[in-house]
Amino acid sequence: MATSLSQTPPHPSSTLVNISDDADLRLIRVLAPATSSPSNFEAECTTAIQGGDAAKLLRSVISNGAVAGLLNDEFSFDEAVSAFSLLTVYLDRVDDASVEKELCAALAESVGKIEVTGDDETALVKREKQSGMIAALFNLRSDAVEKVRLLAQIIDLADATALIQGQDRGVSPLADMLDVATLKASLALWGSDTPDEELRGLYQAIVRGMDRVLAILSKDTSGDKTKLKKVKAANECKQKYILFILATYTEESQLDSAAEKYAEEASIGAIRDPVNLFSSQRKLTSLPAVAALQKSKPALHDLLKIFMDGKLQDYRDFTSMPDKNSVFATFSLDESECAKNMCLLSLVSLAAEHEEIPYSVIASTLDIKDDEVEQWVITGVSSGLMEAKMDQLRKVVLVERCVVRQFGSNEWAALKVRLDAWKTNVKGVLDALKHSGNLSVQ
Repeated sequence: MATSLSQTPPHPSSTLVNISDDADLRLIRVLAPATSSPSNFEAECTTAIQGGDAAKLLRSVISNGAVAGLLNDEFSFDEAVSAFSLLTVYLDRVDDASVEKELCAALAESVGKIEVTGDDETALVKREKQSGMIAALFNLRSDAVEKVRLLAQIIDLADATALIQGQDRGVSPLADMLDVATLKASLALWGSDTPDEELRGLYQAIVRGMDRVLAILSKDTSGDKTKLKKVKAANECKQKYILFILATYTEESQLDSAAEKYAEEASIGAIRDPVNLFSSQRKLTSLPAVAALQKSKPALHDLLKIFMDGKLQDYRDFTSMPDKNSVFATFSLDESECAKNMCLLSLVSLAAEHEEIPYSVIASTLDIKDDEVEQWVITGVSSGLMEAKMDQLRKVVLVERCVVRQFGSNEWAALKVRLDAWKTNVKGVLDALKHSGNLSVQ
């Protein structure tokens, strides 16, 4: 007769507050059938329990692969997760902190390494159990490094549908947690001393998750009207976390093949869409991993540099070079889309340099007809990169606000000139008010 958790109440509180004196032994009897020698396993665990040796008990469970039995059909999701939660309680009974951390990692690995094949309903339920078990362990741990590692494992085990971005908050708690602001707040709450290598592992898991999301969305033929929104959100999420991955490589000596791969992906992403993540991508070329592309992928690096701070003429000079032009086919870049984006970025650069721009200057800079200027200005304003009004009588564009594509010494000098002018103007106003008697002399 199959063992059922309904016969042995599995709620963690029964162990925590010792409601049942034999709860430990009953849990072992539940796990025993999945081992190669149930009787030996029970005897070994009983000795550990009687001796109060939590570490020995956990090592026995892990080494015998006992957790795998919880994925069987006879246990529901709640039963499997509840039984596993009971196991996690023993970690708090391990006296040595370093051994406790070692066993926590081993327990999580014992769940993650259980091989589940296929994409049918049975396989999906098993993977859901795996993810739920790791989530139970995640919720009970407080160490920042442990939580980062466990969250990465949860993401890898989770069904891709649980990671889909672009949905209303509350639809999927895991997807909500991958929101950059939410995750950053959680990381700060867990502790600020998490090593870059650990964070890199988490960010890589998120990127893998977004790849799985994009894969299922590409096959979706249901007519979902929010599909494009979800695809855009997944691409943006992926690009953000690739940038975070690259930021963990602070020295050239740390660079490896993975860093080069992510640097290439980030560069392609920034070229394909230089607008939506404008602020995040602005310092992309200063990252060591991206700078290294100058040697390994020079054409891609040069094109990225143009998208970061170049203008339309720089782009056209680049595309006219035979040894550079092949970069579009090599990295699956749409040349016409790239040209449109460069026109927009060139307009933004122009707006950053002048507060008032004649239509004729815009037409000349973008190499367009005069009657196309207003549409390009509308596009620029719609992108959020600039705010401007058009004086159609005078044929000029009045720039109210504009992002700066690069902020170096020249931009600081220009800012100083503007601040000095503002200071002079304010002084003039105050002097005028004082002279007219509207400002009392202190």
